[in-house]
Amino acid sequence: MRNDVEDTTADATLLDAFRAGDIAAGETLFRRHAEPLRRIAAGWVADPAERDDLVAEAFVRVLSVIRDGGGPRENLRPYLAVTIRNLAAKWSRHHKRVELYGTTPAVEEAAGVVGAEELVILRSNARLAWTAYCALPGRWRTVLWRTEAEGDSPKVVAPLLGVSPNGASVLALRAREGLRQAFLQAQVPETGTPCCQEARRRMGAWLRGGVPGRRADLIAAHLAGCEPCRTVATRLDEVNREMPPGVRAVPA
Repeated sequence: MRNDVEDTTADATLLDAFRAGDIAAGETLFRRHAEPLRRIAAGWVADPAERDDLVAEAFVRVLSVIRDGGGPRENLRPYLAVTIRNLAAKWSRHHKRVELYGTTPAVEEAAGVVGAEELVILRSNARLAWTAYCALPGRWRTVLWRTEAEGDSPKVVAPLLGVSPNGASVLALRAREGLRQAFLQAQVPETGTPCCQEARRRMGAWLRGGVPGRRADLIAAHLAGCEPCRTVATRLDEVNREMPPGVRAVPA
């Protein structure tokens, strides 16, 4: 009970500060509630990337309401949870109408040129690009296809995806980085050695700085002691260094 009271009090203080113009208070609220909300979102969507998208969009919408003087005054999480539930239902309806993207031969033929920035590097191997593209969540494929291949603006794409124009922009950024990671991962050879499988499975994301904390450290430790995996990582990093920077942060 005491923790619940403390959480409510802290939320109230941070919400007041955010309404007064303290942007850092909004960032603190996000850090405070994001992980529990990802667990809540798992009840509606299975893909971790889509759960992150739900949480991010819910925060954008709720903080926008709060900034304008509305929204909750004390306990923020239930308000966010309801927003996530409503978004999940809305996105599910939109999803049924957008899954055609990424499933036709025309998309496969164009996979080597999707995105002036992203796939100019991938055009030498359209099959790898196509494999990476197909590995992405459906919403990411859709936003990439509409914004990169068809040249639509986030404002045009937003209603199709059930998000705000700002949310569509954020989703496109996440999708582009996801494509870079997936393109790298598509080049990682499989291994029958059990101790190497986890490092191989996450190597594309690891090279781009997309594996958090302890898991990244475990992969680095494995590579330090495993010559075959280290060789794979070294070769893959040569490809990675030619790609747009995005969030890339290759561990030393």
